[in-house]
Amino acid sequence: MTTHSSGRFAFGALALALVAPVAALAAGAQLAVQQVEIKKHVGLVNDSMQARAYLNVIGSSGSPIQGLTHEMFKVYENGSTESQKIIKVETLEAAQTGASIVIVVQASGAWGGIQEEVKKSVAAFINGLGEKDQVAVVDYAEAAETISPFSADKGDVAGKAAKINANGKSYLLYDGLAQATGLYASAAAPGHGSAATASSLPVAKAIIVISDGRDNGSATDVEKVISDAVKRKIPIHAVGHTEMDGEGLKNLEEIARRTGGSYKLATGVDDISKGLTSIKDYINKMYVVEWKTDLDHDGKQHKVDIAMENEGGGASLKGSVTVTTPDFFNWKKAVLITAIILLLLIIAAAIYVLTRPKPLPPRYCPVCKREQMPEWEICLFCLKAAKARMSVQKGAQKGKVYPLVGKIVSIGSGPETNIRLMDGAISGKHAGVAIDGDKFEIVDLGSKNGVLVNGKKTPRRFLRNGDIVTLGMTELKFESTVQAPDDEADD
Repeated sequence: MTTHSSGRFAFGALALALVAPVAALAAGAQLAVQQVEIKKHVGLVNDSMQARAYLNVIGSSGSPIQGLTHEMFKVYENGSTESQKIIKVETLEAAQTGASIVIVVQASGAWGGIQEEVKKSVAAFINGLGEKDQVAVVDYAEAAETISPFSADKGDVAGKAAKINANGKSYLLYDGLAQATGLYASAAAPGHGSAATASSLPVAKAIIVISDGRDNGSATDVEKVISDAVKRKIPIHAVGHTEMDGEGLKNLEEIARRTGGSYKLATGVDDISKGLTSIKDYINKMYVVEWKTDLDHDGKQHKVDIAMENEGGGASLKGSVTVTTPDFFNWKKAVLITAIILLLLIIAAAIYVLTRPKPLPPRYCPVCKREQMPEWEICLFCLKAAKARMSVQKGAQKGKVYPLVGKIVSIGSGPETNIRLMDGAISGKHAGVAIDGDKFEIVDLGSKNGVLVNGKKTPRRFLRNGDIVTLGMTELKFESTVQAPDDEADD
């Protein structure tokens, strides 16, 4: 019976662990995005950006909701409805990136009787921080004073905190908080002279104030303190303890709530250490959500929404933040694009060279053998020097003009003739024109279809201006600037 009971108990505990995040979410949790860090990711081929958000998911009890899975988080950039690809989700403690923390301690005379216990609690908290954490200490009474700037040397900072004297007559709480916020601004300012810089500080930030919540005349207004903290995404956590009435504690709780921090009431002095431990757990249980961002690296502001959504469309939470992306020129991408463009140009040039029309081979004048334009049958020099010519009146080459120069001008369909006619009824070497001074005699060279001059078939004949020579289906007109003698022309 006992075995069955323990089994049912174990099963119930497991089921409770699985549904605890959902139950806490349904009870009215809050998702607060503290910081978004964007870094340039150097790749082999292309440089891109990766983003990392630091956020708290807090239940209605004020405690961090733990056990949230990777699948429950979504990241939306610039109003997109499609979530970015999330690379990793883990707690700050697991990520081991550390946090930058400023502890603000009340040093007024009202706490003179408990100052040793307070300092012991502060020293124990500082010494218990992680290796990557950086911590600073500020106290306040008549004025705010930086006891130790940001440092990773926990022992040194704890030693300086141990020298705080609670003997002040005033309690300028808001000036103390403004001093703490200013430490982050100093780290970001060039030439600040501090050991810590904005780039060396862990991205996760927190101010922890140990106070009774009273202020009696700070130069800084409480709204200014809250505004600066919210603007810089620095939650103010508070441990409230009073040796008098508790009116100021409400003020302290309000500051924590409005800046996204937590408030822990320390009824007794011993509870201060417990409150600090609880806040440390709050910070360590912060979620770190990492994703590949598609935001332009243009140095401009962009909106990022981070949501936690239950599977099945249940309750969901969402936090929004405006981030400024780094402004850098992607040389690798530019070189890659340039190389692709050059390659395309080379390919296009190669295609043009391979496919462009080939230039026609040079042609030579059949008479003088000079090189001439491809579309001309004879060079201009010979054309001008010719005393006679043949012009095609009928046939495939109608309109062509062939000057008669030299000693003999061969006519036929063969490629070796001076006047080549595209006519199937013409022999390869059909006829020739013998030139002797001003005399032009046409001679049949043994053609199949013979030579006709003015419609009469003749083996040879001197030509006169205007004679019509018929070879096959082609008619040519003889034109001359000189006239052969009548007796020779009629032979």
